[in-house]
Amino acid sequence: MEKEWLKDFDADVEKWRHTWESRLDPEIPRHFEYPEYPLKWWFNKWAEETPDKPYLLLGDISLPYGICNDMSRRIANALLDLGVVKGDRVAIMAPNVPQYVMALQALFKTGMIEVPANPLYTVPELAHQFKDSGTETVIVMAMFASKAIELLKDPASPVKRVIYFQVPSGPVEVEKGEGIYDMNELIGKASNEEPDIEVTADDIARLQYTGGTTGVPKGCVLTNRMVISQGIRTSVVSAKGFTVVAKEDYRTLGAIPLNHVYGFNFNISVNLYTGGSIVLVPVPSPDNLLAAILKNSPTIFAAVPAMIIGLINHPDIASADISSLKGMFCGSAPLAVETLKKFEELTGGHIIEGYGLSETVNIITANSFTNRKYGSCGLVWPDTDLLIVDAETGTKVMPRGEFGEIISRGPQVISEYWQNPKETAMAVRDGWLYTGDIGYIDEDGFVFIVDRKKDIIICSGFNVYPRDVEEVLFAHPKILEATVIGVPDEKRGETVKAFVVVKPGETLTAEDVKNHCRASLAPYKVPTIVEFMEAIPRTTVGKADKKALQAR
Repeated sequence: MEKEWLKDFDADVEKWRHTWESRLDPEIPRHFEYPEYPLKWWFNKWAEETPDKPYLLLGDISLPYGICNDMSRRIANALLDLGVVKGDRVAIMAPNVPQYVMALQALFKTGMIEVPANPLYTVPELAHQFKDSGTETVIVMAMFASKAIELLKDPASPVKRVIYFQVPSGPVEVEKGEGIYDMNELIGKASNEEPDIEVTADDIARLQYTGGTTGVPKGCVLTNRMVISQGIRTSVVSAKGFTVVAKEDYRTLGAIPLNHVYGFNFNISVNLYTGGSIVLVPVPSPDNLLAAILKNSPTIFAAVPAMIIGLINHPDIASADISSLKGMFCGSAPLAVETLKKFEELTGGHIIEGYGLSETVNIITANSFTNRKYGSCGLVWPDTDLLIVDAETGTKVMPRGEFGEIISRGPQVISEYWQNPKETAMAVRDGWLYTGDIGYIDEDGFVFIVDRKKDIIICSGFNVYPRDVEEVLFAHPKILEATVIGVPDEKRGETVKAFVVVKPGETLTAEDVKNHCRASLAPYKVPTIVEFMEAIPRTTVGKADKKALQAR
């Protein structure tokens, strides 16, 4: 029997769909067609049609589609020669370097499933990921090979083979032994013929592990179909229907790690659809970002606030021409309005903020170029449904403007976590993904994120949403960065602690910060503890690392 509340869900979506669709840029389709081709079809298409067009750019290195396709075929056949087959899980463990991308395309060609592994993870973190996914093969940059080799030797680990590659900038000695292979030696013996393996749109392409900031990381099952459907929408929207950036000029600045869903979608997925180029930035420091922009003129930039702040404050930014950037996306954390406007002035381009998750192959909402609200993460993504429901039961639709849990459905939304029916049943209910994020939708259809359900601070029985406090802190003219967490308090249960980075040359006291907050916040929301830092510790995608801050 159909659950009654599902009728309410459908009714609310239909009632409000026109509201958000009417505010999308007119160049953006409200509904897309999604071809039934697997990911390898798209890459082969561009390699055949534009073999000489640059696909990967890194400093002075320019690798065209034809050469990259040849190398990807060799890697694919080398894996097959080792006994790796379609459906096997293969980890890629490297920063944003050409070998990562070519190895990834090799997996797409063979139907092997990528397990993206952050090279900065500790051995125990990798051990969980590899055991959970059943990863038997690890492709790794030599600098990080020792971690993979340690797991190769661990009888409790499924890892059977480690394939390492060197990079010209930093060759390192790698331990020899059974199950350890040099990629260059393997591909030197491998065929460059296209592997004759059937891969369909419904085959799994990637197990995207969640960050684990609120629990044990889980493997989001991403199919070929989900990846390309999101790539199509993302490229069209970020280039404003290819009017802001023509399809042939689509060139992404690959600074977000490719092992993260944000970096993957905005560089791998979108360029599969556009036949564009990726400007790789292995270490996204302000110096490296600026150098990459000046050298290779990317047109699309998917960023996090820390990257934008770093560029704005770069000592050479005033004399640098970064006007190649036309379409810019910012996610993972809120961006101060002052910072957004400053960067748009520097580039002449346009920043749109958005929101997404690993479970949704990145995006489910984004501001449009012509309609945006500061502080909002935008409008509901085309072909996507979104609701705000009560956080307790998840069955009651909340009125516009009222807080609740964000739930979503669409072609980019997962149907399961890898071999984890318990977590799947909690997160995916009746086709809707329960995100665990708290937010609201206003009367104009704009979505606002308040916080993670699990990040809510309860002070004397009152709910404090960290983002409310952070927005006030961001507004202080002397504050460069800030974040807040809840810490134990004998009287309140929890109290608000703020971590603050002061702008260079400025001075600020804890009392100054508290007084600033008192002017805009209820007393129970005002930080009782203020700690000044040189920099906020961040995850690889620029989110404040609240787990690390809690451990201080």
